[in-house]
Amino acid sequence: MLPKAGIRGERQGGAGGGSPRRAGSWLPILSAAILLGGLTPATDANALWGDRLELFVSEAVIHDDNVFRISSQSDPAAVLGSPSKGDTYHTTSFGVNFDVPVSRQRFQGGLAWNDTRYDRFTFLDLTSHAGQAVWLWQVGDDLSGKLGYMDSLALASFANVQSGGGQSVVPNALTTQQAFFNAGYRVTPRWELRGEVSRLEQSNEVPERRVNDVIIDGGELTVSYVTPAKNKIGFSVRLDEARYPTPQVAGASLIDNAYRQQIIAAVTDWSLTGHSHFIARAGRVSRSYEQLPQRDFEGPTLNVTYDWNPTGNFTLTALAVREISTTEEVNVGFVVVRGAALRPTLRLTEKIRISGALEYSERDYRGDPALVLGTVARIDEVRAAGVTASYRPVRPVTLEAAFRRETRSSTVAFGDYVTNIASVTARIGF
Repeated sequence: MLPKAGIRGERQGGAGGGSPRRAGSWLPILSAAILLGGLTPATDANALWGDRLELFVSEAVIHDDNVFRISSQSDPAAVLGSPSKGDTYHTTSFGVNFDVPVSRQRFQGGLAWNDTRYDRFTFLDLTSHAGQAVWLWQVGDDLSGKLGYMDSLALASFANVQSGGGQSVVPNALTTQQAFFNAGYRVTPRWELRGEVSRLEQSNEVPERRVNDVIIDGGELTVSYVTPAKNKIGFSVRLDEARYPTPQVAGASLIDNAYRQQIIAAVTDWSLTGHSHFIARAGRVSRSYEQLPQRDFEGPTLNVTYDWNPTGNFTLTALAVREISTTEEVNVGFVVVRGAALRPTLRLTEKIRISGALEYSERDYRGDPALVLGTVARIDEVRAAGVTASYRPVRPVTLEAAFRRETRSSTVAFGDYVTNIASVTARIGF
């Protein structure tokens, strides 16, 4: 299903044309949401098709004080022609979500259109979209899986893209499409076999970024032991092959950045108690490139998620990762990411919820042919903290306020930045 509402941290949507939209455009929707909150009875009368279909509209007002992630070493007047790095933008969204059971099958998905307009940097305006459809299929008692497709158009982040010794200010619409099919078969009551095939395609609108266009075909096979309590522990093998339609110019050469990657890992999905759940994948990744084998990489990977729910009103999620990225926008290489995060959620009442996030990551940029040819390597550290408060006066209406602060330090000049993002969102679903 598509996200219920709002913008989270790095803004990912929006643009096209049109004049900048002022604050007055969102006040009618916000006022209507508050009015509905006071007048609409909290019953199931608002649900469509027995709660299997939802139509929604939302309006978000976001202020970002460093839209282009300009370094503190840079003069914004020289980069942007303005002493201010910040702007306020407005995103109007509407769409549909569905969740339809048919016998033992289930069909889920949604589609959202997002129209974003900036007050000052109007060349960033974009009409974006995000959609997905998934068939949760079941054959008998022992064979089941998913068939799905996802498609999105969004404005690529400015955080990682540098140009001419500083952060790029050129907007880049990024199209992402992914299709997948997986199946799980319970060979015996204690052993499960699961396989998946997938294709990911990503394309960039800006010509100079098309070198990052990529097609990744992947497959994975997992064998798991299942306990009587439905906990799982197993072994997984994944293979990916990536093709880059546009070769990269490196010095006087054209480089084919195609690669083959293998990940072998132990996996587990375990409920430690009735209030805690643990999902982990630990293994080793090996990536080999068609050209310039000096870029080849091999190393350990780790992805751990721990959920703790001591009461019905409080949840704490802790994450730890050491992985390499699938796609990147800063170069055509990859990033070794080491990080951790804490994400608490507190439900104060049935209508009020507060959630937070503390995040840290170290990003080690690898695999770019330019690095092999002598460019200085790049390592960044990113720290972020955020809080979100949501109020749901009645079933169809959600009001939300959020704040996020993110800082980045870097070993390369002009790679650092500080940004603060504040947003207010009103959402109505029917």
